[in-house]
Amino acid sequence: MRETKKIILPESNIVIEIYTYLSQKGYEAIRKPFIREKRVTFIEGKGVVNKEDQSISMEDIIEANNANIKYMLYSIDGITGTIDKLFDMAQDLSKKDYAFLVEEINKVTKEDDKIPEEEKTEEQKSEELKKKLDEQTQQ
Repeated sequence: MRETKKIILPESNIVIEIYTYLSQKGYEAIRKPFIREKRVTFIEGKGVVNKEDQSISMEDIIEANNANIKYMLYSIDGITGTIDKLFDMAQDLSKKDYAFLVEEINKVTKEDDKIPEEEKTEEQKSEELKKKLDEQTQQ
């Protein structure tokens, strides 16, 4: 079983347990809406994604955000159940509590997205450096 951590919601004081990392199943559920309409062309045996088509529907973004929440919930106020049951319960929270929950979940899942320094390609390192320099010049 995956490790969990407890969060106390600021308005209702409900205790919610979320997982400490996103599972592969959750990752794939989040990723699916972003790649659903993408097509791959094979050139010399290598798959190439059409870079010009970078759009995604708002509905797909909502689907991905909902999957992020669904696959991170373990219990709400001590109640466990299916991902859909827990997600329905989460959506019944006040707007303030729900926003807090989403923020806490995003902290965990964003941490999961980080690639260890030793596993980064030179291109990824270069892009990160460029981004940091751009941020510094904008300040």
